[in-house]
Amino acid sequence: MNFFENTELDAILRHALTTTGILLMAFAIWLLLSRGLNALERRTKISQAVLLPVRLALRYGIMLVAALLLFSTYGIQIGSFWTVVSTVIGLVAIGFVAVWSVLSNLSATFLLLIFQPFRVGDYVAIVGEEVKGRVIDINFMFTTIRSLSGDTFQVPNNQFFQKSSIKPADPEAFEKGPDSSSPPS
Repeated sequence: MNFFENTELDAILRHALTTTGILLMAFAIWLLLSRGLNALERRTKISQAVLLPVRLALRYGIMLVAALLLFSTYGIQIGSFWTVVSTVIGLVAIGFVAVWSVLSNLSATFLLLIFQPFRVGDYVAIVGEEVKGRVIDINFMFTTIRSLSGDTFQVPNNQFFQKSSIKPADPEAFEKGPDSSSPPS
């Protein structure tokens, strides 16, 4: 009895020839497109910096199509592959959105500590918001502000970069607003 039956040897040879054909075809297509882009660059004097993203997109697109063809050659269903890829992309997107807020506040904290537009004990107000008072704490996520009435606000640190803030000279007068008994000047 042979080590390989004829059907197994035929299947192995068929897969090997198909794989070689797909890889050679992908290489030939890339070579043809690359030469075309080089000719376009010479004729129109488009810089390499402009064509680099096009080259990368074509290269990875050809590689992706070749990989999908190879998967289908070996019996891996492409529909399952797309399901896995879209699931992974979705999870990465959700994770990125979830982490974005935290990273934004952390980087804002470091900028607040480096540039010190205000310190603990200073009076601040955020323009367009009801938040005014003395800064009583700055941590990695929030700046805690206590108003003159005793209310405590926790403001995300990135809000100080997204909105204007005021550091008034006379906090008590600013907190109370314009005095109705004094004549306007």
